[in-house]
Amino acid sequence: MTHHKIYEAHRILDRVELADQLRALADELDAGGVITYGSDGDAGTLALPDKLRGALKITRSGPGDHIKIVARLRFPDPESGTGTPDTDGDPADADWEIDDPYA
Repeated sequence: MTHHKIYEAHRILDRVELADQLRALADELDAGGVITYGSDGDAGTLALPDKLRGALKITRSGPGDHIKIVARLRFPDPESGTGTPDTDGDPADADWEIDDPYA
């Protein structure tokens, strides 16, 4: 499967800031399915379909408290209800990760 990174940013957040970002994302999804990412020069939007197939994975690794949360979304084909194939025949998907790069 071909992956094309749309956006990535790393920074330290406290729980309140993370909750605020997740609430803002949820509000955008409720308001019409167009989400915004980035800020200023690297800002953009991404329209999501009404129905998605998804999975959520939470892992802990190493001797420290390195936690990784990954949400994988597949955009279904409107006609078949299955993942839309991309150029190599695999269903198209998007990975959203909340990771601790400082661990």
